[in-house]
Amino acid sequence: MSEFRNPVSRRRFVGMASALGALPIVGRAALPAAAQDASGETFSNGIDATRYLGGDGSYEKYKNDGIRLGLIEAFPVNYTDPETGERTGWNTDIVLAALGHIGIDKIEFVDGPWESMVPGLQSGRFDLLASDVHVTPERIEVIDFSAPAFWYGDALFVPKGNPGNLHSWDDLAGKRVGVVLGTNYADWLQARDDLGELKTYKDTTQMAADMVAGRLDAAISEDSNFTGYLAQNPDIPIEAVADYVAQSDLSDWTRFGFRIGENDINNVFSRAIMEMLINGEILAILQKYGLGTRNLAAFPGM
Repeated sequence: MSEFRNPVSRRRFVGMASALGALPIVGRAALPAAAQDASGETFSNGIDATRYLGGDGSYEKYKNDGIRLGLIEAFPVNYTDPETGERTGWNTDIVLAALGHIGIDKIEFVDGPWESMVPGLQSGRFDLLASDVHVTPERIEVIDFSAPAFWYGDALFVPKGNPGNLHSWDDLAGKRVGVVLGTNYADWLQARDDLGELKTYKDTTQMAADMVAGRLDAAISEDSNFTGYLAQNPDIPIEAVADYVAQSDLSDWTRFGFRIGENDINNVFSRAIMEMLINGEILAILQKYGLGTRNLAAFPGM
C-alpha cells in the first residue's frame, strides 16, 4: 500500500537549547556554500540544511523525483489518523518535518511489517526507513543511519500516586513486577532472584489491566510505547516514574535508515534533524504523544 502527501507545515518553535547540535554529521565533507543553491526551508538561525552536500547526487534525485518512506503501521510511531486519514505518529511527524526543511515535498508511503523494513531499504522498495531503527553490529553492515533523533529505553510504571514509593531498579526487590515477553527487560528481570513475583505478558494491555486490578506493584516497559499507550488511554490510573534511571544502553538513540552510499540525502536530512533538536521541533512532536525532555537528554551519568 502506498500514497502521497503534500508538504508539511513548519512546526512552531519551542524554547530549548541543546549541545546536541555539535554532534558530527555522517557522510562526505560539505562543498563550499557558494557553490550550492539554497532550496530548503531555512531555520530561524539562517541555517539551510541543503547547503551541506557531498556530491553523490542522491539529494537532488529525491528532491526532483520524490522519496518513498518505508514504515510500519503502528500507533504511536507511524499510523494513519482514523478521523483525518493523515499519516502521523512521532516518527512520521519527525521525518516529514525534516523533509520539509530540505525541500522534499513529493512523498510516497510504503507499508510493511517490521521484519521487511531493512530488506526493503536494501532492495530499493523504498528510499528512507522512516520507522525508528537502532544501530546494531549487524545493521551497520547493510544500511547507513541518520543522525540521532531521540532516545528511549526501559521505564518504570506504577499505579497512580506511586503507593509503593518505587523509584529505582533496586526498589523492585520483593515487589510484584510485570514485563512483556520478548523484551530485553524480561531477560534482565528473569535473571534476578530477589523479586517478590515476576509476571510476564504478551502485550501492554494485559499488563496494564493487571496493574489497575492491584495484581502488580510495578512494570518495566519500553518508555516510548507504554507512554504512548497511556496517552491513548488517559483515564488509566498508571504513571511513569520520572526519576527512574534506565538500565538500557544510553547510547542507543533512535535514528532513521538510508541505503549505503547515499550520503547527500543522509547529510542534509541529518543536518535538519540536528537543527530540529536545538530549536525544539522534535521536543514539541514528542510531547504530543506523552514523551518529553527525558527522551532528548539521556546520557551516561545522567
